[in-house]
Amino acid sequence: MNRLAFFLTLAMLFSLTIHAQNSTVISKTAESPIYIEGFNYPKFDELSHFAWFSINFEALEGTEIQVIGEHYRRYHADRFSLGAQLNQRIGKKLYMLGGYQKEWDLYNSGRGYPNPDPRHEIFLGMEHQVRENMLLDVKLVRPIKASNFYSMGLEGVGTRLEMGTRIKF
Repeated sequence: MNRLAFFLTLAMLFSLTIHAQNSTVISKTAESPIYIEGFNYPKFDELSHFAWFSINFEALEGTEIQVIGEHYRRYHADRFSLGAQLNQRIGKKLYMLGGYQKEWDLYNSGRGYPNPDPRHEIFLGMEHQVRENMLLDVKLVRPIKASNFYSMGLEGVGTRLEMGTRIKF
């Protein structure tokens, strides 16, 4: 039963990101403090896929809770991650963020079925809004439970520093 619930939840969240191959933002309104963001890269071949989504809830002025997800598939990997993140504004354009994420190896090192043991990680970082539609972030990510697989491209790496950019269209 637990496995069925996992796959139904995974399918539901994955379908949220499949609907289009462009950026989608549903803005929050005065009536609703919730907004959804998502992005699906164009398909360059039949196997490759990358998409992410974020369901955001403004809990207090300057404090936001997010449910985040990402799907990544290439020839030798198929990964899905799901997490929760808290963003706290500490300046006009500066945010502190922290959270927890799980990552599943759907390809399971070539076995063809999902690995039932996800990779568990916590993270803490900062995000800076460079322009209205451009964000830079840096996070310290630490695994909190032993796992039999690593995040893509990080074989043998435990705690790591991640840096990234996001551009909103």
